[in-house]
Amino acid sequence: MQLVGITIYSGDGRTRDVPFRLNQLNIVTGDSKTGKSSLLNIVDYCLGRKEPSIPTTAWFQAIAWYAAVFQFKDGSRALVAREAPTANLTSQRAMLELGGKDLTAPPFELLRLNTDTDALRAQIGARIGLADIQLESEASLRGPISVGLGSAIPYTLQEQHEIDSKVTLFHRQEELAQNLKDTIPFFLGAVDGKQAAKRAQLREARQALRRIENALALATQETQEQEIQLRELLSEARAVGLVNTASDNRETSTLDILNALRLERRAAIMPRGADTRAQDERRAAESQRIELSQRLNRLMATRDVLLDARDGEGGYDDSLKIQASRLRVLGLIPDHDGDAEFCPLCEQQMEHPDPTVAQLNQRLTDIRTELATVSAVRPKQQQALREVDAAIREVREGLNVVQSAIFSSGSTDVGSDPSSIGEAQSFVRGRIDATLDKLPDRDDSTIRRLESERETARALVNALMSELDGGDAREQLTSRLNALGIYLGDYSRRLHLEQSDRPIRLDVNKLTVVVDSETGPLPLRNIGSGENWVGYHLSAHLALHHFFLKQNRPVPRFLMLDQPSKAHFQSDRPAGADDNYFDPDREAVRNMFKLFADYPDELQGGVQLIVVDHANYTDAKWFTNAVVHNWREGTKLIPADWLTPEQAAAADREERRLRQSLMDQAQTLH
Repeated sequence: MQLVGITIYSGDGRTRDVPFRLNQLNIVTGDSKTGKSSLLNIVDYCLGRKEPSIPTTAWFQAIAWYAAVFQFKDGSRALVAREAPTANLTSQRAMLELGGKDLTAPPFELLRLNTDTDALRAQIGARIGLADIQLESEASLRGPISVGLGSAIPYTLQEQHEIDSKVTLFHRQEELAQNLKDTIPFFLGAVDGKQAAKRAQLREARQALRRIENALALATQETQEQEIQLRELLSEARAVGLVNTASDNRETSTLDILNALRLERRAAIMPRGADTRAQDERRAAESQRIELSQRLNRLMATRDVLLDARDGEGGYDDSLKIQASRLRVLGLIPDHDGDAEFCPLCEQQMEHPDPTVAQLNQRLTDIRTELATVSAVRPKQQQALREVDAAIREVREGLNVVQSAIFSSGSTDVGSDPSSIGEAQSFVRGRIDATLDKLPDRDDSTIRRLESERETARALVNALMSELDGGDAREQLTSRLNALGIYLGDYSRRLHLEQSDRPIRLDVNKLTVVVDSETGPLPLRNIGSGENWVGYHLSAHLALHHFFLKQNRPVPRFLMLDQPSKAHFQSDRPAGADDNYFDPDREAVRNMFKLFADYPDELQGGVQLIVVDHANYTDAKWFTNAVVHNWREGTKLIPADWLTPEQAAAADREERRLRQSLMDQAQTLH
């Protein structure tokens, strides 16, 4: 996205076009007070700024509409236009028209308001790749941060009060500091533009995983409870002789055996030795119950020991901390191991070393060591306690199963009387029928399906967590900042800036340029002289647009700079053809503009550079070829005949007042 041109409209429908060349250096030079600097304000306003910085002087009151035409990478264009703001009111309404390469600013009578600034920014932002971009901010409590055209504009404009600032680096940085910090990683490509959406997707994936795990746990629990109940019935059936050796096969499921019993309606004969086998099984179950009870007692005793140790060490730890706190309040605990030759209270060297001092220092060291040891042991104790609690739960579940089996075998004890056996068998069959009728249909495929869904959900959660890994994002950002630093250092050296022979980087947390030296980091504010402040601003923005272009980042491909020569005072003495006079400030500015001229060519025309300045090197063909507008000898942005008689009179009074003020100041100085 580059700037094709700016058009202003008078109240009676006249127009003034200010065209620019794409993919090249565009120089707008001229005298002061010709409206050069307002070009940046107009672009900012047309791109949706809600609080415009366009002047409201008599000259600008003659303007009724502002318009700008932008061209995108595919050759299509966008016309944006807004009514001129007034001193008391700024409308958020705007005009937006999209078209092909032949789209230009329309006649005055075709201007119409058809959108607002938010929609305008959204549509233009979408054309450069800023649609549905949301990030998460670590410092913001406002939730996801939307990234649109408004977040990219600070990288495209440098007004004259910003370009030489030693405390701010970007356009409107004081207003947009947090947004800049949040969005720079995205514009550098270190984080995905779908970060917030993926975070929401991760939350949903975790919720789905929890639902599946809960459903699986419930299904597993129901299956286990059913199995316990079925085993109890099988024990009863075995006790009354309903299950013989052939049907009591370990390879056959409990449910299948019980279903088979439902189909056998004939009276079963008590197998020989069935009563003795049931007695043996009951005794085995009782023996297992005793063993599990003993194991439970041992585990509970172990848990008591762990709790006593934890409570005891906690008290010891608290005691040490209290002693250490009291000594620290009195200043008796140094941050280092003491020396017997120095007093631990005043830290002055003693004339005669005192052995008690060494003993005191050793005791203080022991206190620190014991505190560290107690802190290190505590996590292991907590882990051991969790393991014992898990074992206790497992033993108690086993006890419940054994106890149920013992109860079932005891409730179905019968003698050898056939009638008693038959009644008992009928009773057990009835219980089997009633129980199986109430049990829901068991389908092992449900558990297998839930297990498969759980693994799929876990894989999705792990993949999203990997994509949102903060450590990886920081590593990506560091890598890109290092690459950006190479461009930054190159442009700084070409501008012959101080400290440019050292490593230079962009500090995205403090939003400034930092030079790394042997004595520590030097932020921009600590690198003296206005020439360096301007130079590092230029180097940073040229480097950023170089990086944005190479990495195809969604940032407009134009950079507007206002008065980059303002830090240099060029001599009024003209240099003759045979004159060896050398003006260092003039040559520094010439070198700066030569870099501007070479910049688009080095990037193969991928960036448009628009520079507004007083400088005018008529002796350099490369400079004159880049001049698109020269506002001198009465030429201005706003034609003089646009002003009404009242506006012209007001403008004349203001100019006379300023001229008189300058004359009075000059007389005072002389």
